[in-house]
Amino acid sequence: MANINAMRQYEEQVINTATPGMVTVMLFEEVIKNINLGMKAIDDNNIQDSHNAIVKAENIYLALNGWLDAKYEISKPLSRLYEFLASRLVEANSKKDKKILQEVLVFSTEFRDTWRQAEKNARIEQMNGKVRQN
Repeated sequence: MANINAMRQYEEQVINTATPGMVTVMLFEEVIKNINLGMKAIDDNNIQDSHNAIVKAENIYLALNGWLDAKYEISKPLSRLYEFLASRLVEANSKKDKKILQEVLVFSTEFRDTWRQAEKNARIEQMNGKVRQN
């Protein structure tokens, strides 16, 4: 029990100290994990577990969409993509369709990789700025 509490505290600390880009990467990793769990549950004919995993992935896309800042030009097309992917997850869930889940998985992996690279680039820029100041 102590190990579980320590792990929860660690996870909370990571999330509370992470940059917005890092949190976004973590959210896409969670989407990917849940899509994979959903596909495995479909293979195992475990309808409830597949439903739960797919709904978690869908909810993350809905949350990501809600967090978009409309002042940025990229927000509108991202919003449409997030809404589309959430709707594909609903369809995949209702049909228990692994092909649709695989489609969303590809997009989710590309989003995660893009955000990971953007976060890395931001850290490099930040470090370069500190070096120039010294």
